[in-house]
Amino acid sequence: MKKGILKRIWILILIAVMVLPPLRIAHAAGSSSYYTKIYVHKNPNKMEYEVGESFDKTGMQIHGDWYNPDDGSTGTYLLGLDSLVVSPSKFTKAGKITVTLTLTVKTTKTAMGQMSCKLTVDVYDSTEGDPPTYWTKKITADAKKTVYKVGESFDKAGLKVWAYSEGYYPPEDEKWDCTKYVTKISPSKFTKAGEQNVTITANLTAEYGTKDFTCKIKVKVYDSIEITKHPGGETVEEGGSCAFTVKATNVETYSWFFVSDNVVIPVKEKDDYFPGLKYSGDHSKKLKLSNIPASLDGWSVMCEFSNELETVESDTAFIKVLKKGSAMEAPTDPPTKAPDQSAESGPTPSPEPTAEPIETPEPEHVHSFDGIYRFDSKQHWLECSCGERKNTADHIVTEWTEILKPSKDAPGIRSGYCVVCGAKVTESVPYEGFSFDGDLKTWALYGGIGLAGIAGIGCVIAGIALNAKKKKAAKHKHHKEEILDEE
Repeated sequence: MKKGILKRIWILILIAVMVLPPLRIAHAAGSSSYYTKIYVHKNPNKMEYEVGESFDKTGMQIHGDWYNPDDGSTGTYLLGLDSLVVSPSKFTKAGKITVTLTLTVKTTKTAMGQMSCKLTVDVYDSTEGDPPTYWTKKITADAKKTVYKVGESFDKAGLKVWAYSEGYYPPEDEKWDCTKYVTKISPSKFTKAGEQNVTITANLTAEYGTKDFTCKIKVKVYDSIEITKHPGGETVEEGGSCAFTVKATNVETYSWFFVSDNVVIPVKEKDDYFPGLKYSGDHSKKLKLSNIPASLDGWSVMCEFSNELETVESDTAFIKVLKKGSAMEAPTDPPTKAPDQSAESGPTPSPEPTAEPIETPEPEHVHSFDGIYRFDSKQHWLECSCGERKNTADHIVTEWTEILKPSKDAPGIRSGYCVVCGAKVTESVPYEGFSFDGDLKTWALYGGIGLAGIAGIGCVIAGIALNAKKKKAAKHKHHKEEILDEE
């Protein structure tokens, strides 16, 4: 009898333990908790199919991450697959096919909704025979022209795309020209300035069938150079000094020259023509000349603006050099003495000496940003020649490529390209597998309820057993008394 009671108690304990997980799930699907994401935790047993076969969910596990806004608790649970919708449910073509898995779960505090995740399977077509002995591994591209002006189109004439193979028996040449298989170039026309990537897409042989392969070419795109200020002519006394200033947009380098008729001389070669002349700023917006010789008279200066795309010349500025000691301007005649002016008026005052020319102060620096983004591993920005930065922001990546899949022992790695500056960004990806992390208080609460329930059931069973034992003893005593009465 005792063994039977103990056996029943153990059965009830096992039932209570089995009831606890549904209690946890009930918590996740309670009045406030809702799911924020679902994902495939365990792949189905079948991951390879023939064309014409249907998707088999056997062995697959989908987990959901839930959140309780009332107390901020989170958790991860195994979801049932009764409401599972698969697309495509039947495979009609070969290749690596992405399957969309959709479940109906709580998506807000008060409503049910649909959430999806994806799984990639291999589909083969047995009618196509065995796969090729080699297939495309990756592609690269070379372009003859990599510098463009805003509004120009990508130069396809100078494009070469190379494919690299892998497989059981590679061809004689691992690298081969596959330019004729290019199906898309993006962008095909440049609408903004700055460093950017052009994506080349080619449809090539894969392990089973064909698929699109992509690679990138980095190019620079410039706005046209626009001159906003040309240099002005100067009149200076021999041995004196003067300065010439220019302004332009979208410029990377400045170069100054002396010009006379058909002769053009870089300022840095001035000693061959103008001994003793001193200068500074021959590669900046402002050219300064000092100790100017008389031989420079009649010459002009000109600035050349350049970037990687084009070179533009400013207007020429004429230089007039006066002999030392001569007046810088024609003197004004002294006033004529009036006829009736008496001698007592005194002698006519001499004109005041001409003041020395005042050197024009150097203009305040105005920031100029060329529209080309500089970047590091975290951010990008626009930068002036003086080092000033603006539009500093974190990289923005919209398409990621998985390099290393995360596992419970180590995080994964993914990479992508910033859509603003084209920088390659690499970052770690945390492992998001099934987790027992949750609200400790919730676990303790439901654990306590479960244990209390088990204890209560045990007490009831023990009470029933004790009562049955008392009844049996009383019945036995009564029967014994009847026997004694009969005797």
